[in-house]
Amino acid sequence: MTVYWVIWDAGAHWVVDRLEREGALPSVTRMRERGVFAAARPARPNCQTPPSLATLFTGTWPTEHKVTGFTVPGAGDGVASHVSGFAPDFPAVPTVWEALAEKDLTSALVHAPWVFAADDRVGPHVDSAVEAYSGRLVRHALLALDPGRATHHWTIGPYEVTVGAEGTEAAPRIRLTGGEDLILTPGAPWRPFGLDRYNGTWVRCVPVAGRLVLVHTGVWRTRTGGRNARSVHRLAHGLPFAGEGVGPLYRRGEFGPRLAEGGDGSAEEVFLSSVECVARSFAAAAEGVLETHEADLVVVYLPMTDDVGHEFLGWCDERSAAHRPDIAERVWSYIRRCYAWSDTVLGRVLDRAREEDTVILGADHGMVGSSRLVHLNDQLVRAGLAASGADGALDPDGSQIFYHPANNGSLWVSPKAAADPARSHRLMARACAALSSITDPETGRPVVAAFLDTDGRTLTGTRPESEVVYVALGDDYQPSAELLGGDKVVRWSAKPGAHVVNTGDSRLHAVHAAVGPGIAPGAPADPVDNTLPAALVLGGAGLGPSAETLYRAASHPPGHESAATHESAATHASAPKHESAATHER
Repeated sequence: MTVYWVIWDAGAHWVVDRLEREGALPSVTRMRERGVFAAARPARPNCQTPPSLATLFTGTWPTEHKVTGFTVPGAGDGVASHVSGFAPDFPAVPTVWEALAEKDLTSALVHAPWVFAADDRVGPHVDSAVEAYSGRLVRHALLALDPGRATHHWTIGPYEVTVGAEGTEAAPRIRLTGGEDLILTPGAPWRPFGLDRYNGTWVRCVPVAGRLVLVHTGVWRTRTGGRNARSVHRLAHGLPFAGEGVGPLYRRGEFGPRLAEGGDGSAEEVFLSSVECVARSFAAAAEGVLETHEADLVVVYLPMTDDVGHEFLGWCDERSAAHRPDIAERVWSYIRRCYAWSDTVLGRVLDRAREEDTVILGADHGMVGSSRLVHLNDQLVRAGLAASGADGALDPDGSQIFYHPANNGSLWVSPKAAADPARSHRLMARACAALSSITDPETGRPVVAAFLDTDGRTLTGTRPESEVVYVALGDDYQPSAELLGGDKVVRWSAKPGAHVVNTGDSRLHAVHAAVGPGIAPGAPADPVDNTLPAALVLGGAGLGPSAETLYRAASHPPGHESAATHESAATHASAPKHESAATHER
């Protein structure tokens, strides 16, 4: 008996539900018809990817697993420090595969975090594993070709690549010489490009405004390990790893204007095709494991839906001020394509699973449309609570209280002030009052919806008695730790999709589906907690309550704060909508 667990990063329930009803996700339909389909509440108070995955993989909340943001505040040297939430020292409680190992059960893991130790080794109960995100050598980049030069030199991280022009003016070709030789034709699809026997990238030659631009997707050092030599060999000799699309280049206009800025869709095509490289890379790894594993648990993580959501989703979100009715249908078609890639991998898992196996589809969190960034430290500096240094950046040591540079939603009292509890509480109250006074410059409405404690519960009263408080902003507003100076605290955001603080908004709910022994078809009346999948994994392996018992308990969660608590407040503070992107501050 095997448990298969597929995770779609930012697989928002509201998106999956709509796409499935449109007939775009046949594999999800197979699960919906045979088993449970529900929304799941993500980690709180922060629902960025590391804490949300830690909640999935441990079945606990951030107060227990201690992963409190993409980078974790105070985990390094000093209160203003922050280290990656994916560091091998996290999470603070065992993952499900570690719990299975205690019972001599094995796991195969495709790009799941917290599997490899700092020395690149895996435990003896890992059947096979592959992971590359922790070893990025260089991020994506481009090279604009000078038509007057026959040869260019392209530095891709530690690798030097020679670029030569061949062919004719009417039919040019580009030759790349590095770890291997490769011919590119302008406008042709992305190609995998080996840089040495271990590492590679994906490259493409893109015509942009009468010039040719070479683009690569980045380079990561891929780690493989495990006791299953055949499976590990497949993982070590797969396609080059691509961990993300070229979103920042797309946002900067390197491929021409975006649709939202009057573009013709060619920039979206370049970006989406780069995400397809990610899909191909992850699908190949998943296929290798599905064909060779001997594990009791198989985990397949897929990141594509998060990548596309950040760049596109707000333009299709009718509840968002970022919503663009003029382009929403076309953008939705791009989202549909991306989710279909993930659905194809899910279909392969369903095909591989036997009658006695359990298949779980989950996500770490959902996503909301976003149109504004709120620079919280600028407001705290104005209030005389935070300080800037000579370089204009935040000076945590000179501040009494500050919004943490980790940008995980949290306000922190300085260590000196925290030593006096009464003073600390006064400072936090002043900070909350200062932030509560921030209003949208166009509507005059406040942008802060609530303040949360470290469990994600709404704080009441005027004096929060805590040295750490989370700021829940209204719909369409996202926090920024960057200190810009100047008069504007609220500024336009170029990225139309986001997930930072869990405000309770239903759009942040993750998808949850499961089929297998003891799982009756249906949908719970209320969202389940995202701690449930870990319990299902253990139950499916015979190490915990049955699925029937877990779903019955999930229908009546004890002491759970209603999501409407924050949602109604957040909606009240929503940002204004615009008919045209031309007036947006960039």
